[in-house]
Amino acid sequence: MGQRSEMNRRHHQSTYPKKFTQMILTIILFCIGGTYYFSNRAQDFQIYSTSDNENLSVKHLQTYYQHSPLELQKIDELYNITKVLDYKGRLSDIDYLDNFYYYNKEFVETTINKRMKQVDKVCATMGNEIPYSSVHLYQINEIGVSWCPVFKAGSTTWKNYFIKRFVNLHFTNSLSLLEDRILTKSRMVGGKLLYKDEKISNIRFTVVRHPLSRLISHVHNAAKDNEMVAMKNSWIYDAIFDNRRGRVNSSAELETYKDEFDRYYLWLTLKKVYSKPRISDKNPFLNPPYPVLNELIRFIRTGRTNGHWAPAWRWCDICCNRYNYIIKLEEEPLELWFLLDKVGLWSERRYFHDTKANSSPKFDNETQNFPALNDDQKRWMRMYYDRDFEMFDYDV
Repeated sequence: MGQRSEMNRRHHQSTYPKKFTQMILTIILFCIGGTYYFSNRAQDFQIYSTSDNENLSVKHLQTYYQHSPLELQKIDELYNITKVLDYKGRLSDIDYLDNFYYYNKEFVETTINKRMKQVDKVCATMGNEIPYSSVHLYQINEIGVSWCPVFKAGSTTWKNYFIKRFVNLHFTNSLSLLEDRILTKSRMVGGKLLYKDEKISNIRFTVVRHPLSRLISHVHNAAKDNEMVAMKNSWIYDAIFDNRRGRVNSSAELETYKDEFDRYYLWLTLKKVYSKPRISDKNPFLNPPYPVLNELIRFIRTGRTNGHWAPAWRWCDICCNRYNYIIKLEEEPLELWFLLDKVGLWSERRYFHDTKANSSPKFDNETQNFPALNDDQKRWMRMYYDRDFEMFDYDV
């Protein structure tokens, strides 16, 4: 008996150093591995958050989304990369954006789901609102989607993609090339309003944008020569003359300036044939030869309608058409990546990424060179775009 206890004592004494050594080695390996991992993650994100003025605030999360402090801390850590996404610079790497989306996917899905619930909530308070006079929903059955283009909200990118992929012969990228896909003659199937030729399983989506940013983008676009020619008769001529006619002193002067205006626009159309006409420095209709933001707002307030400034909720009949996803242009690339993932276009993200790199700037950059709206204009915007502000959580 004594011999056995002595053997046990010697056995335990011999195993203690081994166990202690194994424990020390485990701790050392864990520390080395953890240091390596976290240093790599720090290096991975450090180069994307070097500028103090580009850190993304989560104040809107604290006010609109009800998260616990721990959730907010997690969101802040994952989402606090940049506010201005520079596609041509340090965020031009598709692999980085993929990782960026992967780490934020749950948050993006939660955000969009909350938006869709907010849309349903607003629609429930509207009763029998009169829908838009025509349908602006296009079926792309080949890939199982139905799309409504909100103009000045990235619609050109989607339009060009659909034309490039599904229109065999085309010499322009006009939206009219997709007009045979406009959905008409609705029917109810399982509580869902469907249209002729639309598949039941189609995913409906649209992209929205801050109303003011859409107006500013429209003014930017209207200052291009080809756009001035294309939109002269639809709204530019009336917007300019309605707003500046009061600067003319006589009917004779008015006729002279109108003649100059017409000759200038003819020259824009036929630059290769005509030389640039002489323009009077005093001609109010050609200084500048396109409407500015205040003139566009005043023009809209007279009751003119146009898809370029129509409220998104009405243009796309948001409440009638029951969209699956409504994403914000301002929240790209995360929400764009999410949408491409959901509609089966993940492999096409290079096209959308490269196109967005050359598209119009986001809201913050785009508005900085424009004067702030006065109180009267803010009241009008709040009334005219009221449902857009409510549904999509925008501020005036």
